[in-house]
Amino acid sequence: LYLGGTSGRPVQLLLDDVPAEEGENLAFQATTSVRFDFPGLEPLPRLRTRHGYRGQSQEIPVILTDEGGLAVNLKALLSEAPLRAFRLGSPLPEWGVKDRTRFSKKDIGTVALFSLQNQEGVPRSLIPAKFLEAGFQLEYSRWHYLWDPQWVYRWHRQEPIDSLAIWAEEGQPPASDKVVFFDFHAVNRHFTLRFAQWAKNQRWNWMAKIQEHLINVFPEMKGMTVEIDDAPDRQREETGYLRSSEGRLSIDQFGDGARHAFKVLATLVALCEVVDDEHPGLFLWEDPELFMHPATLGRLLNEVTKLVRDKPIQVFMSTQSLEVLAWFVQYLENIPDEEAQQVRAFRLDLKEGRLHAHKFTGRGIGSWFRLFGDPRLSAGEEMASPLYYLLMSEEES
Repeated sequence: LYLGGTSGRPVQLLLDDVPAEEGENLAFQATTSVRFDFPGLEPLPRLRTRHGYRGQSQEIPVILTDEGGLAVNLKALLSEAPLRAFRLGSPLPEWGVKDRTRFSKKDIGTVALFSLQNQEGVPRSLIPAKFLEAGFQLEYSRWHYLWDPQWVYRWHRQEPIDSLAIWAEEGQPPASDKVVFFDFHAVNRHFTLRFAQWAKNQRWNWMAKIQEHLINVFPEMKGMTVEIDDAPDRQREETGYLRSSEGRLSIDQFGDGARHAFKVLATLVALCEVVDDEHPGLFLWEDPELFMHPATLGRLLNEVTKLVRDKPIQVFMSTQSLEVLAWFVQYLENIPDEEAQQVRAFRLDLKEGRLHAHKFTGRGIGSWFRLFGDPRLSAGEEMASPLYYLLMSEEES
């Protein structure tokens, strides 16, 4: 979702090493990763460092062409793949406009995918069999091709196309510069200068809006003033501070839970100000329960839902927390039916290397709770959950 969402930089895809049959094309309008996501981070390096790798890939042979494009040669990595050599060309700028579309040396090692949408004549060798079986058509969906070997499942390849990671999306994609991936690393990271200085310079008062929502999560902070300023020790980043009559403290001094809530709200407040129906946002939130007391967690979730209500922002939350699930069930019970029907919950289960997804529409997740107990566990494992004993005790009493 993150890599696909941040694929919005226009390129010309030129397939140099793919045999084309009648009716198939070798040149396409495509997109690749934007230079920065909404918080000002480079998408692929941000994911690589999260998983313990260097930010820029050292494995993929990519060179900068004289025309300002990228030439990619995967033959050494993917000897049997149908896509082994191709070019990503920068589009021509409008007459009289400074050319900002050309790739530079900084892009080498930070680009590892391209995306196709509303295209015809894609070579059959580049279409996974599952796409054909499911009836996916590129005219109505968006396809992403990722070739960085760190993100390709490699153990049970059956076809040459399996040397690439390929997925399809339907529906309106987010604006590629309005995508946020908020996880443990985002909690511990200061704001980038790019993001913080931009947000502070907007007409809407970023810090006042953060303060308004923060005191709803932490009522004891009422009367304090939120400030965004230089990070300590001359770091080239910025961070949050709370000022009272007795002085100023960094948000980091208030503990990990407060820091988590502060940065979620600060990022989401800014995102809500810049989205519209033509430029929707995407907020990916991993482990909302991270460092949070259950009562504070509930208030934070309430603020997040208030912020995104009536905003064109799609929110994905991944969790293993009963508190989050319980809040979610209660939230669905308290909103109108038509709003509840727009919400989806997915129960994911990994078995023998295959990911199985069970989808719940609207209030369906609440029914699972009542009928089967803890939805986090697979069949036969529910009895290991404290929730199982709690529910059984209530039935016996």
